Amino acid sequence: MNKTPAPISLLSLLLNFETYQNLLLKVLKEAHVAHDITVERFDSLVNNITSRGHLTFSDNEIPIEGKGHNQPLHISVRCGGYMIARVLIDNGSSLNVLPKATLDKLTPIDTQLRASSVVVRAFDGSKREVMGEISLPILIGPALFNINFQVMDIRPTYSAVPSSLHQQVKFINNHQIINIMGKKELVITTPALEEYIEGDEEALKAFQSLEVEGTKG
Repeated sequence: MNKTPAPISLLSLLLNFETYQNLLLKVLKEAHVAHDITVERFDSLVNNITSRGHLTFSDNEIPIEGKGHNQPLHISVRCGGYMIARVLIDNGSSLNVLPKATLDKLTPIDTQLRASSVVVRAFDGSKREVMGEISLPILIGPALFNINFQVMDIRPTYSAVPSSLHQQVKFINNHQIINIMGKKELVITTPALEEYIEGDEEALKAFQSLEVEGTKG
């Protein structure tokens, strides 16, 4: 049976191999920073080196409200010729939900609603009906994703919304880290040729209460 070699720590690598020691010394001698660099900034610099290929967040990216804020994370995306605002990002959600009211506004996008085998359960244990499943091309920043959504006609039974500490979304696209900042409560204007759709306020509050229970047999 083939075994995957265990990764070695950078410290062990440097202590045991002179070639790597010399290479690190060369990099350190050629790299320059401000003489008054703070410990926090230096820590961020080191993290950028050690976390290459990984997505991380730092304390420098926390909003000015601090760690105690309770703001839900909303972003704006595009679907076809439509701009969709107030898309709720739920860190704990296990499915993508599209309110029927929003889907109705997106027509006549050329895509079909399919039967869905997903069974959804709300926070209170009750089941919620899934009307069907649909795949839509969603543009997030410069990246296009084909995302499967569960279409539901939902309204909240209680008030609960998730919060994201750093108020942003990160992902890797074409070997680059894309950073999408959360949208504040701002008035957004769009060109006349682009339709603007805002998320259903009540439906947004219901998203956090949903999770996948299983699939229909």
